[in-house]
Amino acid sequence: MIKIKIYIKLSLKISPLNPGKEILIAKLDQLKFVGFVEKHDGLECYIPSNKWNNKVLDIFYPLEEKGIDIDWCIDSVEDENWNSKWEQNFSPVFIGNSCVIISDFHKKTNINHEIIIKPKMSFGTGHHETTQLIIEELLKNPPVNKNVLDIGCGTGILSILSEKLGAKKVDSIDICEFSMHSSKENFKLNKCRKINFYLGNINVIKTKTYDNILVNIEKNVIVNEVKTYFNKLALNGFIYLSGFYFSDEDTILKKIENLNLKLKEKKRKNKWSLLIFQKYE
Repeated sequence: MIKIKIYIKLSLKISPLNPGKEILIAKLDQLKFVGFVEKHDGLECYIPSNKWNNKVLDIFYPLEEKGIDIDWCIDSVEDENWNSKWEQNFSPVFIGNSCVIISDFHKKTNINHEIIIKPKMSFGTGHHETTQLIIEELLKNPPVNKNVLDIGCGTGILSILSEKLGAKKVDSIDICEFSMHSSKENFKLNKCRKINFYLGNINVIKTKTYDNILVNIEKNVIVNEVKTYFNKLALNGFIYLSGFYFSDEDTILKKIENLNLKLKEKKRKNKWSLLIFQKYE
């Protein structure tokens, strides 16, 4: 008799979506959730039914006290052929004429920089504007022979592209164990040899400095950690800040005004922003 695995699906409507979504993914990942599906207004989160505990819901209260509204509902679902669902719902992501992000069930392309990911139920697929903004700039200014730090690496797309574009070495960090497993799998799929993953925040990086630092995380984390990013950046190096709305740019710029960073580029896609700075003496 075949035993069908049952999952609990926790559906969340989140307002504001950012930073609420990123915070919840990090917290639920620590509680052994195995997959996340991003929706336009929230998340669908999956955990094996034998791992479920109603105390999971306790994590909502501190967030609601901070002004993040969360509506939730719970359902049970049977295990599915997730790859089959991806073939129906996940399309390749083309950035310009020289980069494409595909999954391992797609046909290979003739695009110069082809990134293969196993996105684990739609988390970190390259469809998001902030990822595309950074990719576009890396394609314009490849990090050849550069040391690169990818903060909030997710599925590892920016790290993989950095290696493909000639980086000397890439360090990738994320606070999420789910991202750790996903990115390491993707590094292997892309035959990467120059990427090291570290689980944790920026403080897991001790004495190193980098020529390029890529930051694609929510605004509040950037505001709290940007001085540490600056200290990890080599002289004349570049820092790419994204993951926030263009309405948040002034908050970021104010936090940076006392650091020796010169704004080199400001890019926007829909409501999302990318700020690129260079460190000077």
